[in-house]
Amino acid sequence: MCSSMREKGNHGRRALLKGAGLGTVAATAGCLNAFGGAGKGEVAIGGKQFTEQLILSNISKHLLQDAGFGVETKFPVGGNTANHKALINDRVDHYWEYTGTGWNYHLGNTDEKIRDAQQLYDRVDSAYREEFDIDWLQMADFNNTYIVTANSKWQEETGVETLSGLAEYINSGNEVTWAVSQEYLNNPTAFGNLPQFYGFEKNVGNVNWEKMAIGTINYRAVANGDVDLGVGFATNPNVQKFDLATVEDDENWFVIYYPAPLVSMDVLTDEMKQLLNEPTSELDTETMQRLNKLVSIDKEDPSQVAENWLQEQGML
Repeated sequence: MCSSMREKGNHGRRALLKGAGLGTVAATAGCLNAFGGAGKGEVAIGGKQFTEQLILSNISKHLLQDAGFGVETKFPVGGNTANHKALINDRVDHYWEYTGTGWNYHLGNTDEKIRDAQQLYDRVDSAYREEFDIDWLQMADFNNTYIVTANSKWQEETGVETLSGLAEYINSGNEVTWAVSQEYLNNPTAFGNLPQFYGFEKNVGNVNWEKMAIGTINYRAVANGDVDLGVGFATNPNVQKFDLATVEDDENWFVIYYPAPLVSMDVLTDEMKQLLNEPTSELDTETMQRLNKLVSIDKEDPSQVAENWLQEQGML
């Protein structure tokens, strides 16, 4: 039965394709095609349950559908664990993941922090191929990691544009007011040992902490000058909305999170790879901020936002 292709574990499509002879493959091919109503087979797409992921999942959906693939949209599947398990257990064939999440969370490399984006990608891709039979396609051109936001006037007055420069500023006896959450301070992949790493731990008393959640309230406080510095994420649309400055993480303390399409190698074809790789070079930080704003702030439909952007790029 066609439905058996979506059962969990060893009874899924991956096991069928790995263990089947030519006769079995031929017998199941019609089911693969019929499920999505397309002659090129059907692809089940997963994804996480936040704005950026909904946009990325819908980009994949429109690209594959437009090329004649059948698409089963299963997103949002849930969070990190739910999507990873869905992919390795053959409940979905593809979703977008972030390099830092793959390396630290799914592969469990919490003690090894790779600070070079390409090296991190290469290590994650190789490990996933060997351990899970999953291919990381090309990375998109943005790193959705933690950022330090700054009030524009404060940055202009102090000249602090990097975290190395901030360390020098603090070590020179200057005080700063920094809006953070306690979870951020305690998180080793967020603030963690940043003062030690950048060398201002002996003068960390010059930092006045304002306990504040990482959300709109934080971005607004920085914009209004209630605090000098805040925290956020690189592609959050509030960076554009409030016209915030940022303090560059010039020594790459924060974990690197470049997204890439992940696809089971058992269903990946050259055409699928070409399709899903196409948008990655155009998805830079400014573009992702803008698309996220359309959905999270302007309340537009993520599927329509993804389709409009692909049409603007000439990809549909």
